[in-house]
Amino acid sequence: MNSREAGLARVAGSQRGVFTRAQALGVGFSARALESRVETGMYDRLYPGVFAIGGSPSSWRRDVAAAVLSRSALAAASHKTAAHLWGMTSMRPNTIEVVTRRHRRTKRDSFTVRESKDLRSRQIEKIDGVDVTSAARTVVDLGASAPVGYVETCVDAGLRKGLFVPADVKLFLDQVARKGRTGVGTIRPIIEARLDWTARTESVLEDRFRALVASSYVPLPIAQFVLREPDGTFVCRADFAYPERRALIELDGEAYHVDRESFQTDRLKQNRAHSLGWVVYRFTWHQIVNEPDETLNILASITAR
Repeated sequence: MNSREAGLARVAGSQRGVFTRAQALGVGFSARALESRVETGMYDRLYPGVFAIGGSPSSWRRDVAAAVLSRSALAAASHKTAAHLWGMTSMRPNTIEVVTRRHRRTKRDSFTVRESKDLRSRQIEKIDGVDVTSAARTVVDLGASAPVGYVETCVDAGLRKGLFVPADVKLFLDQVARKGRTGVGTIRPIIEARLDWTARTESVLEDRFRALVASSYVPLPIAQFVLREPDGTFVCRADFAYPERRALIELDGEAYHVDRESFQTDRLKQNRAHSLGWVVYRFTWHQIVNEPDETLNILASITAR
């Protein structure tokens, strides 16, 4: 391997094994030398102007990197593809989506390309060698193309993971909304409903619970509330709480603590809270998802005491 090949291997290694013609020329290859190596199988052509190191393993992420690099203008993985790369959803989309400032559609495109005049380099980050729209921009983009439930799931996952705070998304939303951007009507109420959420949740069930309360007449409880004894000794941390009502709320998912040690720990925590004059209320996944009205009625009775 000569110095040019070694240099190109380093470039490709940082991009899931793919590179562009411009990058090859940048490390010293001539167009003819590059084509010669394609003919011998040293490099594989993926798209016009985009190549992979011959024999490198194919993968979905490599396909995403290649799709992004195939665009001549500023581009990044976007929408549901970006949501998956950010870890906002475990569902890998069937179709790769890319956003770019300028797009000329061709029959060779095996992925979806969306054109956006407001795309800026500061809105692009790199994940595992792939250029991806920022987390805040990703959820705003989703507002124009995905079902409301999917958008809410991604927003809540982003908040839970600390990828953004509601104010970050609202700032970007306000910047692009003035330009008549589509999808604003979907994402704005989702974000505005979460502007007062001051603590992260730790599970999808907690997201569903908080969203349920936020959409109702019941005041929002404090998330991840830490209960301490009068001398400051730690007692427990509850999923949610209404401190002024001395009420703790615990949510039991479908895989609720079934091992003996966790069961004993939960009961000890509950007893210590009771000894300090607090009441512990428990809600299951079924109650929150399938019996929301009854759940809200119980919460309303707590806050009305």
